[in-house]
Amino acid sequence: MVLKDKTGKVLSRSEGEAVLKGRASITITIYAAILALCTLLSNGISGRILTDNITANDAWNFYQAKSIKQDLYEIATVITADKTKTESYKAYIDKLEKDRAEISSKAKALEQDRDEAKKRSPFFSYANTILQISIVLSTTAILAVSLGLWYASIATGLLGIILLCNGIWYFLPF
Repeated sequence: MVLKDKTGKVLSRSEGEAVLKGRASITITIYAAILALCTLLSNGISGRILTDNITANDAWNFYQAKSIKQDLYEIATVITADKTKTESYKAYIDKLEKDRAEISSKAKALEQDRDEAKKRSPFFSYANTILQISIVLSTTAILAVSLGLWYASIATGLLGIILLCNGIWYFLPF
């Protein structure tokens, strides 16, 4: 391990170890903070997926109930002899049809939002794992006094940050 100070002078082994320990400690702190953010965002997206799924299912159940009601009123229009009731039933059937269209639109929007969140979700898990590996590499770099391991932790940390950013902005669809 060869480290130099700001002037380019080669540091002694003990000075180099102290510098490496300081730098690796900083990377551990940064990775831990980013990992905490990653976990927070991952939990948020998981909650969004679950909420959208439940709300969409509730909407489709309501849609189904309106369909059954509409079918019953359509049968009633056929079997009733009272023209006033038939007109009233047909008006109610039209209202049910509009309600169903509105419910369907809302449910589809929720499903689309859920599906979009599902596409992003794995990237938070990948980022989480890679950032944990980065922390391990930085810690090992301190224990082994290895500049190579510290550089490896920086490379894996950057990969973890890219994966986290992809989970947030989804610029690399896989």
